[in-house]
Amino acid sequence: MNREDYEIVEYEDQGGHMRLFTADGGLQSATYIDKDRRNDLIFSYMIRFAQLSRLHKDAEDVLVIGAGMFSYPKYLISTNPRIRVDALDPDEELFEYACSYFYLDELIEDFNLEETERLQFIVDYGRDYLEETEKKYDIIINDAFSGLEPIADLCTKEAMDLIHDHLNDKGMYLVNLPGYKDVNDSDFLQSSIETMKQTFRYVITVRAQGIFSGEASMNYVVMASDTYDHFEEELEINTDGSKVFIDDDPETIYESFDWL
Repeated sequence: MNREDYEIVEYEDQGGHMRLFTADGGLQSATYIDKDRRNDLIFSYMIRFAQLSRLHKDAEDVLVIGAGMFSYPKYLISTNPRIRVDALDPDEELFEYACSYFYLDELIEDFNLEETERLQFIVDYGRDYLEETEKKYDIIINDAFSGLEPIADLCTKEAMDLIHDHLNDKGMYLVNLPGYKDVNDSDFLQSSIETMKQTFRYVITVRAQGIFSGEASMNYVVMASDTYDHFEEELEINTDGSKVFIDDDPETIYESFDWL
């Protein structure tokens, strides 16, 4: 990552004193600065990740695609002693920044992670890693972006098949899809859901308040699995007629991005 492409700033509101990380114009990560809250979740979509992940009561191995400043891996490690996390990102400098500014070094020391190896940072792109590794996971989380846009090669039917093949029995896939006021007005979101339906038996979508945006936008978290068929706050979404994203037609993905 070029240093000109990122910014680290501090921010305070009624929720507390925070440090924020932006990259390529998009807000990527945040941490509370108060010592007793440094592993807590700030973003509502990550809270949704946590709520949905609890459906898998036996989960141990988690892959996070898009490590950011390790906000979600920090939460997982600090709240569940069984969890092991592989945090994936193509930018090897993220680990240094996360230690210097986002208290990852404290987590490593407090939970003896160098010895237990419960957290591994893997420098790679999500699709490339999945094509190369034979490892399977209980939960795969996709929080990877290029600026404000999701990573196209993780959106296709072929990518869903690949993700499915890397999940253990009862495994689940969770993805953050932000930026829409109404899911039914978003070609990209509807097509993403329809694409997941081609591979997974159940696809569940929930709302999560937009990041520091009030009512201007909305995040959605989608869970795909062959096991979990219900969540109390899931949305009813009709994807009839929506396109299925495929590797051979990436332009359809890019054309469907419809940010506010």
